Amino acid sequence: MRITNRAIPEDSIVVVVGANGYIAVETCEKLLQAGYRVRGTVRDVNKHRSWMAALFNNKWPGKFELVEVQSFEVDGAFDEAFRGASAVIYPSMPIIFNADTTKVHDPLIKGVLNTLAAAARAGVKRYVLSSSSKAVSSTVYNKPRELTSDTFNHEAIEQARTGPEEATFERMLAVYSAGRALAELAFWDWVRDNNPPFVVNCVVPDGQFGRVLDMQNLNVGAASSTGQLQRALKGEWEAVGLELAFLTDVQDAVRLLVAAVAVDSIKNERIFAYSVNRTWNGVRDKVHELFLNRPELVQGKEHDVEGRDLSTAPGPIARAEEILREVGQPGFASEDQIIWDFVASVYH
Repeated sequence: MRITNRAIPEDSIVVVVGANGYIAVETCEKLLQAGYRVRGTVRDVNKHRSWMAALFNNKWPGKFELVEVQSFEVDGAFDEAFRGASAVIYPSMPIIFNADTTKVHDPLIKGVLNTLAAAARAGVKRYVLSSSSKAVSSTVYNKPRELTSDTFNHEAIEQARTGPEEATFERMLAVYSAGRALAELAFWDWVRDNNPPFVVNCVVPDGQFGRVLDMQNLNVGAASSTGQLQRALKGEWEAVGLELAFLTDVQDAVRLLVAAVAVDSIKNERIFAYSVNRTWNGVRDKVHELFLNRPELVQGKEHDVEGRDLSTAPGPIARAEEILREVGQPGFASEDQIIWDFVASVYH
């Protein structure tokens, strides 16, 4: 990445919260490439030390370390991890599917607020939260909508508060989506109320696809975007669950996270990591088109769903592409490149 007009100098420590996740591992690598030291928090250092060291220590010796934070919800849990750091990136909030709002919303909000309070105590200069497209809007097919940087998923919040509490998939999805929205709203409320001594930004990703840096150790199960795509290619639709809307190269989403922490001119922004709008069937067609010599990649029947997501986000997408160009990219990666990277790492 090309970083000019740095908000924090090279060799500064940037803390990556939950560093063993799919987006988080990419974040660690892009930060190291940009000249920063990385301190990653994980719940169990012994579990993740060896494979993460293998990813980073040969290329960037002495620049990467792990520290243990077992619970995001304990007061002061991040104080030691943030000490001496210049910036914090929280790349992915925990994925919790449950019909009980208290089991989903409370830990998400508490984790975000704990990291913000610890960042203020540590005197960091930058804090970046990675939110979720579900904080913006639920995926609704065949309903035209324009999404802006001010759009929040108040519909999901209302559904979670007033809807039936049976443990159906629809209920759990509404609670999950509401949790994402409430956690990000709590983030912005805290910033407004506390006027912290650091700059904040928020990146909002939708479906993240592309390469997987370590298929053996990264969690690419049913809830992950990679796991969802694997099941869609097999035609295992009951295991897919979520409908597709926008998809983006995971490396581009992470470039936006790193730019938000490192580029001085990016301040108090909500940046959408949204690239192209597709259906699962459309992605299956693209895989088949690009890999005609590998018919085993696409199996089963197509998804029996009519229409597509018709939302647009021209303003936020244009701003994200502007930022990507600022850090040396031509804009978002092409859909073809995303699929090539996915297949190369998952089905090599």
